[in-house]
Amino acid sequence: MNRVALAYLLGLGGLLAMMVAIAPTGGIQALPMSRAFLPPGAAHPFGTDDLGRDMLLAVAQGARTSLLVGLVALGLGGGIGVAAGLAAGLGPVVLDEALMRTTDVVASLPTLLIAVLAAAFFGGSAMLVALVLGLTRWPVIARLVRAETLTLRRLPFFRAAVALGCGPLRLGRRHVLPQLAAVVAPAAGVIFGGAILAEATLAFLGLGDPELTSWGRLIAAGYPFLDDAWWMWAFPVAAICLTTALVALASDAIGRSD
Repeated sequence: MNRVALAYLLGLGGLLAMMVAIAPTGGIQALPMSRAFLPPGAAHPFGTDDLGRDMLLAVAQGARTSLLVGLVALGLGGGIGVAAGLAAGLGPVVLDEALMRTTDVVASLPTLLIAVLAAAFFGGSAMLVALVLGLTRWPVIARLVRAETLTLRRLPFFRAAVALGCGPLRLGRRHVLPQLAAVVAPAAGVIFGGAILAEATLAFLGLGDPELTSWGRLIAAGYPFLDDAWWMWAFPVAAICLTTALVALASDAIGRSD
């Protein structure tokens, strides 16, 4: 990993760790109240909302929700994608064809619409949103892993390993997985950042988890005060933009470093 990728990762990790560390437990309704509509200042760096709650603490709580959704979606989507891609690239033609057709079907599904329907029917759970995103966005990683695996199969070191009797599991673990960072990292960044944006969109529409503070929920709450209290929506928007930008830059730098 080069220094640029490391710098982006440290910046992103430090930002999220700081926000999560200062975030009080519970939802926004548990935050203490003071004077309403206080502009950003020394006492309240992000100002206060219409009920006098500190916006810095609210944005920090939203970071905790976004981190949870992003990590669960990435872990599920990345795990399924890598496993499916390896199986398609290392397995027989019949398995490859079946997995790729399944990938085509899943990739054609309208992810955000499914998430909206799931939230409407089963409640706006952040974990449910993360599961929907993870289960519908793995095809992008699966296709990349399969393509890289098929490329590696043609190289001399891979053929030598097959000649020495390495089975598919050992081939995947020892000779394919270590080569996948440059391929998987950019796609992982897309899944992580996309999950944050999707959760914020649902929360903005009122389909988010009512028990958790979300950046989208904060933007929706600040929208009626667009002119009089710009900080109520500006700081949550800035948090989304900064986080997704750092994720994209870090994943791209990791991909280019390998």
